[in-house]
Amino acid sequence: MRKMLFILSSKAGKTEFDINEKDIEKIYNKKDLKENVQIIRTSYENHATDAAKDFIEKYKNFKKTIIVGGGDGSLNEICNVVYENDLANTSLGLLPMGTGNDFSKNFSYKNFKVESLLNLKEKKIDLIKVNDKVGINVLSLGFDTVVLEKAYEYLDKKPSLGKKAYFFGVIKALKSLSYQNLSLTLYDKNYKEIKLEDKFLLSAICNGGYYGSGFNPAPSAKIDDGILNLVYAKKLPNILLPSLIIRYKHGLLENSKYLDEIKVKKGQIKSDEKILANIDGEIFENKIINFEIIENCLSWTYFDM
Repeated sequence: MRKMLFILSSKAGKTEFDINEKDIEKIYNKKDLKENVQIIRTSYENHATDAAKDFIEKYKNFKKTIIVGGGDGSLNEICNVVYENDLANTSLGLLPMGTGNDFSKNFSYKNFKVESLLNLKEKKIDLIKVNDKVGINVLSLGFDTVVLEKAYEYLDKKPSLGKKAYFFGVIKALKSLSYQNLSLTLYDKNYKEIKLEDKFLLSAICNGGYYGSGFNPAPSAKIDDGILNLVYAKKLPNILLPSLIIRYKHGLLENSKYLDEIKVKKGQIKSDEKILANIDGEIFENKIINFEIIENCLSWTYFDM
């Protein structure tokens, strides 16, 4: 059996999954595999990163798997560690124990039980390169990142809110609605150049189909097709905002004057002012955002249920 590390995030939000160290230990102890399995629960800032780096260094000549017990932010953190240190020998998996758990929606956990941890399979998936980092799910900017920022503020004050924090985040973000002038240079699936310049409410560059605690703006997005689905909303009358949010949430882009989708390989987004954006829920600001798909980049571990 390959070496395995479980990283259980202590900062993960309220979740429907309730798995702890003892549950995992019990499964592997039964099969007499405990010497190959290490479990940690994070107890300080950057603990997950430190543990992943130490594990990769210790077993650098072994095939190994890191399973993240957390949300999209925790997954992004460890994805970057694997990308920077040992893509060849390290696979990554997820126990969705976060608030949004959006990346997990690319897979079915419907029949998951702890015993499923003994039935692991692998497949290659794509990643998104964003400036000097990578992302596994979605790069987004504009209104939805403001919503995320507000939701985090609510969660800091009251972690028990869980997914409800996103609803409150939407309400608060609507009170200070703004648009940003953006210049986009894109290259489609045939590397044909496309240029856009306008005032945008939001843009999402999707590897996976879900983000923002259940929004599904790009239903056709697949994590292993070598394509990024760029969905964007231009400036529109405020009275149309509720219907646009509903359309955006459910990927209803057809016949919309203000919503559109382009399938791309890479691109650059520029603004005269800093762009508020996030990659897998990790918020950042920059005047220039370069992005591209990295095909068949990461070995993904999933559960045969």
